[in-house]
Amino acid sequence: MQQLDQKIEAIGIFVWSIAAIFFLYEFFLRTFVGSIAHQLIHDLHLSIEQFTLIGSAYYLAYGLMQMPVGLLADKFGVKKIMIFATLTCALATFLFAHSHSFSEALLGRFLMGFGSSFAFVCLLVIVSNWFPKRFFGFFAGASQFIGTMGPVLAGGPLISWLIDSHTNWRFALSSIGAFGIVLALLTLFFVKDKPPGRQDTLLFLSKDESTQTRLKRLFKTKQAWVVAVYSASTYVSIAVMAAVWGTDYLQAAGLSQKSAAYMLSIAWIAYAIGCPGFGFLSDLTRRRKPFLILCAVLGLASMSLILYGHFTSEAAYDVLFFMLGLAATGQNIGFAAIVEHTTSDVKATALGLNNGLITLSGAVLPLAVGYIISLSSGSSNAENVPLHSFVVGLSLLPVVYLISLIVSVFFFKETYCKPQKGLITLRRPFRSRAN
Repeated sequence: MQQLDQKIEAIGIFVWSIAAIFFLYEFFLRTFVGSIAHQLIHDLHLSIEQFTLIGSAYYLAYGLMQMPVGLLADKFGVKKIMIFATLTCALATFLFAHSHSFSEALLGRFLMGFGSSFAFVCLLVIVSNWFPKRFFGFFAGASQFIGTMGPVLAGGPLISWLIDSHTNWRFALSSIGAFGIVLALLTLFFVKDKPPGRQDTLLFLSKDESTQTRLKRLFKTKQAWVVAVYSASTYVSIAVMAAVWGTDYLQAAGLSQKSAAYMLSIAWIAYAIGCPGFGFLSDLTRRRKPFLILCAVLGLASMSLILYGHFTSEAAYDVLFFMLGLAATGQNIGFAAIVEHTTSDVKATALGLNNGLITLSGAVLPLAVGYIISLSSGSSNAENVPLHSFVVGLSLLPVVYLISLIVSVFFFKETYCKPQKGLITLRRPFRSRAN
């Protein structure tokens, strides 16, 4: 086993690249709604509550699927799952692009979330199967970097170019749906579950213990829940701002739609830089906790200043949204930490738990924010929301970052980048009983 895990081959890089592009595609679908908010609200005659539901439907489907996704990928293999998932995303995007009512758009958005829910887990499985374990952190960080180009494109260059060129958001999304078909074909012809000679290797789930028993053991691991709560609370603000309400808030604050969209791209660029950057520094110093605390502090400071700083300079917003993007990278360190706090046979499920709580928070909090905005403005009209109503609704976000700071300071136990459960499990058979 150890010798099979020594080389990085060109075919492995190619297979990983296809999965990473699917992750980019998924991230684009996750965040594009905020960039076309005005067109969407106007064309579909949406209320605040309806627009918020469309924004949250993706996260709801994505989050609910995270626990079963690992089991399905293990049972059917990465290739079959990716073909199914990319086709689902493509068809859902076509449905959304040609929707003429709230219910059609909601269904399309929900199906996007369902199909996209497989992207991250499939990517991690491919990284584990095709590359040496010592490079897992590097390829996971590189994957996050590539994936984050999705919201960068959704927030600025691609959507703006397509809409400016054709003055039609429906055409823009139809083009994105067509790309999903191409991605499914690439998966069909080139993706393999595992390298040749490793078809019988099981990397995620062994069969000597029932799934129910494993889940119970995971759910009883307190640090797994600590990490998951931290990851969700440190990431959800960028989901709310960059994927749902950020563009409208910045326009209410005086920025143009194009400037607001590019401002949100800055947050995703910072996230793309911070994921591999903070991850590398955390590995280098062999510490998780200081970086978790740093991200929470950055988030609390940036979100508070965005809402209450009353800035008129775009340069100030550039800096603050860059800080917000860096803050969200705390969840990336959370993935490493939750693996280190769980046993090897439930690591895939633990990753699903972490990712599921992140995305479910991205579904629930926008609903709460939208409800408060609606109450504050005294109207369900999403086209003319005053600035003060946005500030009132979005004030939940600094509170969430305060929670992440408390969790990281007082409840998270440092792992020193070492498996905490694995060390105990490995030693016990030699001390207490023969294997």
